Amino acid sequence: MIDPFMGASNTIITSMRYGINSFGQDINPLSLLISQVKTNIYSDDLKVSFSNFQKRLNRVRSEKINISFKNIDKWFKKEVQIELSQIRRLILQEENLFIRKFYWVALAEVIRLTSNDRTSTFKMHIRTQEDINNRKLSPKQYFIKISQRSINDIFEVKNKLIENNLVENDKYIFDVKVAWGDSKEKLNTESKHNLLVTSPPYGDNHTTVTYGQFSYLPLQWIPVTDIDENISMNYLDVIQEIDSRSLGGKNKSDYTVIEKEMFSKSKTLKCFFNNFNLEERKKARKVVNFIHDLDVTIDNVLDKMIPNSYFAWTVGNRTVNNREVKNDQILTEILETKGIKIFTDLDREILSKRMPDKNNFSKTMSKEKILIYKS
Repeated sequence: MIDPFMGASNTIITSMRYGINSFGQDINPLSLLISQVKTNIYSDDLKVSFSNFQKRLNRVRSEKINISFKNIDKWFKKEVQIELSQIRRLILQEENLFIRKFYWVALAEVIRLTSNDRTSTFKMHIRTQEDINNRKLSPKQYFIKISQRSINDIFEVKNKLIENNLVENDKYIFDVKVAWGDSKEKLNTESKHNLLVTSPPYGDNHTTVTYGQFSYLPLQWIPVTDIDENISMNYLDVIQEIDSRSLGGKNKSDYTVIEKEMFSKSKTLKCFFNNFNLEERKKARKVVNFIHDLDVTIDNVLDKMIPNSYFAWTVGNRTVNNREVKNDQILTEILETKGIKIFTDLDREILSKRMPDKNNFSKTMSKEKILIYKS
């Protein structure tokens, strides 16, 4: 199984439960880190480490803040910076890389909950000063609770894999790999697959869900070398860097060529574009740009698939200027040009995809389609 937009690797975890060899890739370093932890089989060493970590964390008193980045005081109160720094220093002292990774994931969630960024939106949006002043938070307490809960979740998954005879000597018996990479450039695997299961973005991250901005603050505290030394992205200095590297994130200079190419592959996309007047077409071009990047990614995926493969795509239809972008029809038309036919489709309510509480984008969509194709 292959997933070129693995996100939090839910498809990978599900495939592991069925004993399927799997590969997942994502351009977001935080996504990779989370996936590395979720797909790893941890021994009881993790529980022992956390027990010791908790005791040391309760004793630490240093108020030194040994991390700095642009606008750190805007996004974190001083007392929060102090406790986050205490946690970070203890994590760096852990010798086992994958236990460190576990702690970094827990810390990332603590950062999300204790920063001055509003949790009601994926875009970075500072809280009101009154709200900031009234919040009394202890990152250390959050870290302990989140780590305990995550350890329980990890060993619950492990026990299910053991019940299905899928773990030997604390190792998953089949192949599972997660990687950082830009799927519209290439997929970092040499393996061939017969099943794709994925849920791509609904549109470019700048105008839909800004996953990159959502990850920006946690990534400031986590050493990139503890995630993957192959990551080549200036995400620490530029808030929008991850989103601009995602599908449709960068404007193209050769719009005319791209439009001609994509309109020949999808009459639905052409019809959508032609419904915009000249003043509105800047927004419509963002959609064409996104679909073009998706088309390029599909070609890269097909290079890793064997004949007679199945493809399960979960897609949502968004709106732009009150016009529906029929991603389901567009995807079907593009795949048909590559010799891949629709097999069946299903509707589902949007339940599991993580959405901010008050994100306007989520209000425009209540359903997704699961589209299954066969080559």
